[in-house]
Amino acid sequence: MVSDEQTVHVIGVDVGGTKTLAARVLLPLSGQDQAVASGASETVQAEAPSVQDRELVGSSSHEEAVLTQIEHAVAALLDRSDRRVDAIGVGLAGFIGLDGIARSAPNAPGLIGVDVAAALTARFGVPVAIDNDANCVAVAAQSMFGTPTSSILAVTLGTGIGGGIVLDGELYRGAHGFAGEPGHMVINPLGPECPCGQRGCWERYASGSGLGWLGRTAAASGQAEAVLARAGSVDRIDGEVVTELMEQGEAGAVRIFTEFAGYVALGLANLMLLFDPKVIVIGGGLAAVGEELTTLVQADLLQRFPAASRDRDVQILSAPLGPEAGALGAALIAAKMLGRSGS
Repeated sequence: MVSDEQTVHVIGVDVGGTKTLAARVLLPLSGQDQAVASGASETVQAEAPSVQDRELVGSSSHEEAVLTQIEHAVAALLDRSDRRVDAIGVGLAGFIGLDGIARSAPNAPGLIGVDVAAALTARFGVPVAIDNDANCVAVAAQSMFGTPTSSILAVTLGTGIGGGIVLDGELYRGAHGFAGEPGHMVINPLGPECPCGQRGCWERYASGSGLGWLGRTAAASGQAEAVLARAGSVDRIDGEVVTELMEQGEAGAVRIFTEFAGYVALGLANLMLLFDPKVIVIGGGLAAVGEELTTLVQADLLQRFPAASRDRDVQILSAPLGPEAGALGAALIAAKMLGRSGS
């Protein structure tokens, strides 16, 4: 049961590849979107289990570690609050079914088949909504830029690529809940292998790990000497190294990042042709690059993909609300769940 006022206290949790962020927000019971415009009242952030840890302990232990991480983040906010919390929303990476259970999670296999909502309800005694993490970013974007008839795409560039689709003002989940996974569109069937089992997926080129792969490829062919020197070896080149040197203006890193932006534009062009959105929001870790990325992408769209960019006034923006976007979107989804149930 929620408080007598038509407002609810909701915790939203964004479970990322390297960090978990939880935010506590006050929302109307209906979950009306404008309520998130001012951001979260409190946030906590904690390290998530690393890929190396996952390989060492196995998927079942990784599942327990992720659940523990979520529980710790929620408990930390509850300890700080003098008010009750009425619901929890969680954004997870992967193909999340309409029942909130992951059917496939290439970057978090330990969560496949796990009823995270049931586990958290048992721990905290409140309803829990589970959705795809990029769907949560899309809902947050709708809260900032949307109208009742908006069409918005959210694309998260992190360890992989996630996506969320708002069509005519409503989040589109598809027949099974799996809609909005553009990272696994194949753009080169002869390309590098993806954890999903395919080759040449978009996220192999246009995610943070894809940027690292482009950097390693360039360094191995002698085209990125400064990047190689900064990392110390080819194997240690990642997206952060390339981005750091690109922001310093190093020529080799700028070339790699420009190639990366071209792959981002390629995938977005396909999505623009399919959904004809008004706004595309880029979230995830690479959104922090900001206009340096969106400017390159916009230019590449105009130059190489005229069918996608002609006669379209599409805004391409970094995610609103910064790193809080996923957690705030998860909170909104949880508030809307309460409104639908009449709790």
